[in-house]
Amino acid sequence: MNQDHQLITDPVVSAQRNHKYLGVFGMLWVTVLLVGTFTSLKTFHMWGFVFSVGAIAYPFVYIFADIFTEVYGYRVTRKIVWTGFACMLLAATLTSIYSYVPSPGFEYNEAFNLIFRAAPIVALGFIIAFFAGELTNSYVVAKMKIWTKGKFIPARLVLSTFFGQTVDNTIAFFTAFYFAGWFTASEIIPLTISTVVFCTVWEIIALPITQRVIKIVKHKEGLDTYDVGTNFNPFDLRQK
Repeated sequence: MNQDHQLITDPVVSAQRNHKYLGVFGMLWVTVLLVGTFTSLKTFHMWGFVFSVGAIAYPFVYIFADIFTEVYGYRVTRKIVWTGFACMLLAATLTSIYSYVPSPGFEYNEAFNLIFRAAPIVALGFIIAFFAGELTNSYVVAKMKIWTKGKFIPARLVLSTFFGQTVDNTIAFFTAFYFAGWFTASEIIPLTISTVVFCTVWEIIALPITQRVIKIVKHKEGLDTYDVGTNFNPFDLRQK
């Protein structure tokens, strides 16, 4: 599958190795994820379309996920997704609790409470959405890598982002925004479509950099994981 025989391709061996850069990528990934969660209520208009501000940086969440799956494999990506799940839940819970702390002298108390009391509702929708979207993204990357025998990486990265973002944004906007009463269905549908398109185009623009990073990280880590025989059950966190 890989012409460079020095790189480890076995998913079990890959998952058990000591990874040099995974921790750094993981922290950056969680940071972008949390920022996107707490800022997505704000929207802006561009070229006649409406976007969530979270869409500006959120594509990087999927770019990082592509790197995780391409280099380390689905097993490792699955664990990172669960870590992100826990981080979002903890952050939403704590900020919600803070919003109930009395602070009559705080000038921006109302604005603070408006944003962060909604955090658990937004986070719940986003947790379900990102969990489903990320795993869809990683599944498409992993399966296509096997089917194409490691070729056509641009197609893998773009298609995985498109499908992942479609699942992610559809669930997120309808659960967190529509059912919470912040947006109507007529507002949600174009917001969802425009965000998916925006994030996919972002992925295409970033392709040269993403591919370069993947190539460097593969070389540095000595890994190019193919998920042959991998159990894609998102709830199975075992190495085998």
